[in-house]
Amino acid sequence: MRLVLPRFGREDAGVFVVTTILALVYGIIHDHLTAALSPEYFLFGKDLASDPRPFRWAVTVLAAKASWPLGLLAGMALRIANEPSPRLPQRLPIRRLLGFIAIPMATAALAALMLGASPVSFDPWDQHAVAEMLAGPARAAAFVRVWRIHIGSYLGGALGLLLAVALVRRRRAPR
Repeated sequence: MRLVLPRFGREDAGVFVVTTILALVYGIIHDHLTAALSPEYFLFGKDLASDPRPFRWAVTVLAAKASWPLGLLAGMALRIANEPSPRLPQRLPIRRLLGFIAIPMATAALAALMLGASPVSFDPWDQHAVAEMLAGPARAAAFVRVWRIHIGSYLGGALGLLLAVALVRRRRAPR
C-alpha cells in the first residue's frame, strides 16, 4: 500500500486559519477568566511572576502561545478526515466541515466546567499539596480549581476533536 500525502489548497488554508483563530479566542478568554479566579496559578504555576510585562498582557501571550498550535492541529485533523479516499471519495464542503469545529470547543468548555466544579477534597493526584506550596494555604483551593479547569479544557478538547473527526468520516460515508 502506497501512502499518498494530502494536497492542501486555498480552502484548506481557510480551515486552518479559522480553527487557529477560534482556538486563540477560546484560549485567551479561558485564561483571562481563570486568571481572575487564581492569579497565583499563572504567577507561580506558569512562572509569570518573573515576566516583566503587565500581568494581563503576560496571560494573553501565554494563552496565545498555548492555543494557536492546538487550533492548527484541529484544522489539520478535520482536513485529513475530509481527505478523499477510495472508500470515501466525496469531501464535505468547507462550510459543512467548519461546522464541526464547534464540537471540540464545546467539549473543552464542558469538561473544564465539570472538572473545575469537582470537589477540591477529592484529590487523587495530591494537587492540593502542590498548590499550597505554590499559592499558600489560603489560595490553594482556587489554584487547584483553575488547574483542573485547564486539565478539563485539554482533555475535553482532545476528546471532542476525536469525536468531530469520527463524525466527519461518518457524514462522508455512502448512504
